[in-house]
Amino acid sequence: MTEGVMEKVLSGCPNLECLELDKVVGVRRLDITSVKLRKLIVTIYETESDDDDEDHCLKIHAPHILHLELLGLCYDKIHFQLRNVVSLVTAVLSLNVHFADLEENLEKECRYLQELLHHVANVKNLELGPWCIECLSILEFKGWPVPPSSWKFLKINAALEPNDYPGICSFLSSSSCLETLVIDWCHPKPRKLLSMYTNEDERRRIFEIHSFNWSMPHLKMFKFINFCGKSSENKFVDLLIKCLRENAIALKKYGIALKFKGRDVFWSYVVRSS
Repeated sequence: MTEGVMEKVLSGCPNLECLELDKVVGVRRLDITSVKLRKLIVTIYETESDDDDEDHCLKIHAPHILHLELLGLCYDKIHFQLRNVVSLVTAVLSLNVHFADLEENLEKECRYLQELLHHVANVKNLELGPWCIECLSILEFKGWPVPPSSWKFLKINAALEPNDYPGICSFLSSSSCLETLVIDWCHPKPRKLLSMYTNEDERRRIFEIHSFNWSMPHLKMFKFINFCGKSSENKFVDLLIKCLRENAIALKKYGIALKFKGRDVFWSYVVRSS
């Protein structure tokens, strides 16, 4: 699709309220000025070009949209750039970013996440995929200060690992307005980024000595769903639950929904209320 065709589609549909682009090739800039179009879903497109130096970044200017979902696989030259999304209420970042196998490109991936989080810092509802969670601990390890945010609802779609604990706690420490936290233990897959950036001793050190002194004055509920596995392999989740209970002074209830696999039994509780 060419730029002109996309402009004609938008201008010819003045009452359009939702636009979904699934692997659309050829669009480099998406300007949405309609005040009626409030929901945008974009799955990153796959380039058919043989030119490795060609930039296939999709720049999004959509000052009136309320709901944005960015999905799919991103590469160094094939990714999203948010330029104007000031009205966003809900953002879903379910990306799988792969800039390169080389260690020096890990920082480039982390800067990419920083940029995305900067543009969605003022949304009320945020949903993050596994790649975002994996990068958070690298940013924490590097000492990147998490910028303050105003989201009230946060959903994490990832099968958490022990190395995710420091990054998630640091991320939550900047989410002082958060009222609801949901962690969906879905899409388990091997994690490689942090192991490429650090060695085992460094990862153990940041996990053991990191101090989490923060308050979540507005958190009223957190819910973990689709847990599977053995509690002996996921002791860090108990630490996360303890941390949330101790720092969420307005907490009313929390729930743990288990997903059984064979005869393995996870926590001895399913639902608890404070």
